[in-house]
Amino acid sequence: MSIQAANDLPLINGFLDIVFFTIMGVLFLWISSPPPFLSFNLPGSLRMFIGSAIGALLFIVVFFRLMESQGFYDQIANLTNSLISANGSRGADVVENAILESISVDFVMDFMRAVMLRGGSLLTCIIIFFASRQISLGLVRFTRRERGMPVFMTFKVYPQVIWILSLSLLMLVLLRLTGLEAPEIVLWNIFILCVMMYLAQGLGIFQFFLARPSTPPFLRLLMLIAFCFLLFSPVINTILFAGLVLLGIAENWVAFRVPKTNGPPSTPEV
Repeated sequence: MSIQAANDLPLINGFLDIVFFTIMGVLFLWISSPPPFLSFNLPGSLRMFIGSAIGALLFIVVFFRLMESQGFYDQIANLTNSLISANGSRGADVVENAILESISVDFVMDFMRAVMLRGGSLLTCIIIFFASRQISLGLVRFTRRERGMPVFMTFKVYPQVIWILSLSLLMLVLLRLTGLEAPEIVLWNIFILCVMMYLAQGLGIFQFFLARPSTPPFLRLLMLIAFCFLLFSPVINTILFAGLVLLGIAENWVAFRVPKTNGPPSTPEV
């Protein structure tokens, strides 16, 4: 075997992939069931977001390494050309043809970089960790025949986060006018993280209302079916997510999750 052939072996890439998946696995274990000396008395929801932020940094490194390879560039080029030719064969109008002609492989690559840096990698890690956690919890409950509490029903965001959300949104608008890219990328990730936390809080409010004993079973089933239908409906699911985020933000001023007491008063004098 020649030296050139030995250098072509993807040993380094394979080693980096092993390191990446090992770290992601350790982060998932820390999120799901940390040992006592690594828990730091943090709630599971906060470990989820911290682990996702660390995983997002690793994901960006791996993704940008992948984007530098010629094979990935060729795959994006083939996919872009296929989509353009497929839309062109349908007889698109003049406006659509102009938009398709302006799309190039470099434009797609730049768009992917911008999305990944501005919260795309963070959102991806949150979804991966959350889906993995739910699947594992579902398997445990199925094998043990246990029924646990809904995952978001007791989740609450710290009240100070609303200021972080507001300031990051304001600074994003100002930095957009100045054109400073580096602080804008940092603020986008902070903003996406805050939005995901309030989305989880909004889901917790929704689960709380479903789990109340006063909610009729038929209404509970109807609301679950409607939620699943809206979740998989394009455009409508965006409105659903925005409504849940606003619902989570509104809990800073309105106490939605207050249990009703239907029993007798604690003292006879009352």
